[in-house]
Amino acid sequence: MKVDKKFLKRVVKVLINKLPKEEEVLIKVSDDLNLVQTLFRKNKDFRNFLMNPSISFDDKKKIIDDLAKKAEFHELVTQALNYIVKSNKANVLKYISDEFSFEIEKFFATVKGEIITAFPIEESLVNEIKEKIEKKLGKKVEFETKQDPSIIGGIIIKAGSYILDSSIKTYLQKLEQKLAGC
Repeated sequence: MKVDKKFLKRVVKVLINKLPKEEEVLIKVSDDLNLVQTLFRKNKDFRNFLMNPSISFDDKKKIIDDLAKKAEFHELVTQALNYIVKSNKANVLKYISDEFSFEIEKFFATVKGEIITAFPIEESLVNEIKEKIEKKLGKKVEFETKQDPSIIGGIIIKAGSYILDSSIKTYLQKLEQKLAGC
C-alpha cells in the first residue's frame, strides 16, 4: 500500500503547530513518535491490526488509547494517532518519526550529522569541525561521533545532504575503479 506523503506532512505540520516550542515537549513527542514508528515497522501484529479494514475504528481506538496510556504518550500524539487510523492511513506511521524530526530540524534550522573516524577523535577537533560545517551550511549542526575501523583512516562527515568522505577506504575504492578502467 502506497504511503500518502501529503497526508503525512499535513499531520506532522498540524502536530508541530499545536505543540509548544519547548525542547522538553518536542523531545517527548519525538520519542513517542519514534516508539510508534518502531512498533509499526517491527511488530507485524500491531501493523496488521491498525491496517485491517474489517476491524472497527472503535476497537482500534481502544488499543491506541491503552498503548498511549501505558507508554504515557503526549495527548497530541494520541490524537494524531487516532486521526491517522480513523482516516485509514495507518501506513504513514512507518515514517512519522522521521518526518517529525525532519520538520523540527527545519523549524529550528538544525541538522543532524555524524562524524565517522577509524579511531577516537578529540572533542576539540569535533568542535572545530562543527564550527566550519555550521558556517558552510548556515545551520546549527548536532553531531554524533562514530568509530568505524573499516574506513582505515581519514574522516567521513555527514550533515543533512552534505557529505565529505576523505576516508582511506573510499580513496582505495576510487583508485581500484580507476585501475580497473585502464
